[in-house]
Amino acid sequence: MQKPLRNRIVFTGLSIVLAIVLTAFNGIRKKTVTFTSPDGLQVTADEYIITKGNPYILLFHEQGSSRGEYLDIARRLCKMDYNCLAVDMRNGGNDHFVSNETVKRCRENRCYTGINEVERDMLSAIGYAHEQSGMPVILFGSGANGSLSLKVARENEQVRAVVAFSPGEYFLPDINVQDTLAGMKKPTFVSSSLSEIPYVTRLVSAIDEDYVTIFEPKLGEGTRGSGSLSINNPNQSEYWLALLLFFKELV
Repeated sequence: MQKPLRNRIVFTGLSIVLAIVLTAFNGIRKKTVTFTSPDGLQVTADEYIITKGNPYILLFHEQGSSRGEYLDIARRLCKMDYNCLAVDMRNGGNDHFVSNETVKRCRENRCYTGINEVERDMLSAIGYAHEQSGMPVILFGSGANGSLSLKVARENEQVRAVVAFSPGEYFLPDINVQDTLAGMKKPTFVSSSLSEIPYVTRLVSAIDEDYVTIFEPKLGEGTRGSGSLSINNPNQSEYWLALLLFFKELV
């Protein structure tokens, strides 16, 4: 039986060198792949492979962004013995200097970009990764797609755990994320900037407390979304440390 996560992680300083996270990126193979969403849209993703057969972390960018949001983050996560799949979502754009190929196709085909379609793109990514490794996946989302990652994790048996940075109630009145998470018993990591923490805490309050880890930054305000892990965030190291400890609990 999987051990529940019981600790709410709060740090006052850092004393651990994150060698496993910050080491060189040798041995990681990157390739661009596509898979098909149920409405026929071809979805583009960058696949980062460290060892064939390893479990996958699926990376979902913020709205208006692209898979480029995870160029550096994916490589660091691979050092935790996971393969990664950074997905161009149809609710994205061209932030982070990488063209969102899924959005380009979606515009050309005049496809729908509603919440249901975005969720089906996520489910297609789960199916692709599960086909590669045969193992449950971890969802990792930012902003609105962090919220949707929480919902999908709650409902999908092929998801083992979920990480969400700056999730919120982006889909009201169609979806109340807090309500969908009631009784969730999967390891869950959530974080955000310091000012967002009270709101994020309320959002995940319906998750079984033994399974949720809420990381509150202590070295500064931090940054919204996956930018918390970026080199542009002066206190990125404390976020990485909290995330590393979360993943260690999953072993």
